[in-house]
Amino acid sequence: MEFLCRLTAALGAFLFLVPNASSTGTGDTPSNKFRDPEMIQDKHHLKEHVQELTEEQINQMSPEEVEFHFFKSHDGDKNLKLDGLEIMAAIEHQSEYNYPPDYDERMEYYTGMVDKILADDDSDDDGMISWIEYVIARRRREVEAEAARKQREAERKQKEQQGN
Repeated sequence: MEFLCRLTAALGAFLFLVPNASSTGTGDTPSNKFRDPEMIQDKHHLKEHVQELTEEQINQMSPEEVEFHFFKSHDGDKNLKLDGLEIMAAIEHQSEYNYPPDYDERMEYYTGMVDKILADDDSDDDGMISWIEYVIARRRREVEAEAARKQREAERKQKEQQGN
């Protein structure tokens, strides 16, 4: 219990220091569902994996807490890192996404997605995504998406002004 309290405190301090945009989009290509807010904020999916938490506890969690439990619930060996198989299992479990029905095509799809996630987010090149690498990558994508949204808005306003 003390470990969980310390981890939550450290996580809170870390998230305070990492920029967090209010954007709901991630700016990722469609092939990177691992950062999809609908996937990582799915409280029903989280309840399937975290049996010791009640539905009320899950509903009272902040988005950051839900995200942490999403990550932790797919960490089979409990080392706070996700390897390729754990990432693949997290993605594959989300049945609402339409993946190729053929097994070979699906495996090619999943391995391509895992390779992309590791190439994008595994900053220490150890073949796994640590919790810290995951959070940094998510926040970086949120900031990039917000900057892109602001850029599009500025361009739209500029076009409107030129049209007048």
